[in-house]
Amino acid sequence: MHRTTSAVAAGAMAVALLTGCQLMPGTSGPDSTGPENTSASDTGAGGSGDGPHTIPPQLLECGESSDPEVQLTDALVASDGQWSVPAGYQPAEGYYDDLAYEEQSFLETLVPESPGYHTLDLLGVIGYVGLDWGQYARECNRVPVEAMLERVAEYERALGAEAIDDAELTEVAGLPAVTQAMEIPRYTFRGYWLFSQTELLFIGCQWTSDHAREEIEMGCAEIVGSVQVG
Repeated sequence: MHRTTSAVAAGAMAVALLTGCQLMPGTSGPDSTGPENTSASDTGAGGSGDGPHTIPPQLLECGESSDPEVQLTDALVASDGQWSVPAGYQPAEGYYDDLAYEEQSFLETLVPESPGYHTLDLLGVIGYVGLDWGQYARECNRVPVEAMLERVAEYERALGAEAIDDAELTEVAGLPAVTQAMEIPRYTFRGYWLFSQTELLFIGCQWTSDHAREEIEMGCAEIVGSVQVG
């Protein structure tokens, strides 16, 4: 299971993140000012695909490739990942990831301690296990960058979100990850998807107003910069 540590200074990635957590019916988040929301949505990394999701058959050969590739770590990024709770945030119960595109192993939701924020202004960390990149990854331990971007695009389609910018390769904990900002009717978010050979660590943030965005982005920078794997 994941572990958290005490709050640390903001990391080098001074950017926003996401998660699309929703409150379960009959619950309310700390210091919430908006109406309780019980509608179902995703946590950024979600969906309802049937069966394992693999890369195209034409990519199942090892060797030199003309397409950019990413070396997948064999580290258990979800099971062994660690991060710090940002200063001014507290855990909140009652949120869920309802699309379950991948096999979820845990969900942690953090909300601002200060009053004046909507229940959907939050940070989230979600672990997924049992990822299958197909024979190509099993034999070569790497996948084309395009395959990682397409996987995030599948999450976007499952969520019914509208992309604000292009998905692109970045780093979390010194490992390759994908980041993208998306928007759905109730909130805007940026997600970070840290893939390994068999697991996914999703870190993200979401905000419902310009007022909340500044606070959430600062918390996002701290939590992403604090992630450690192994």
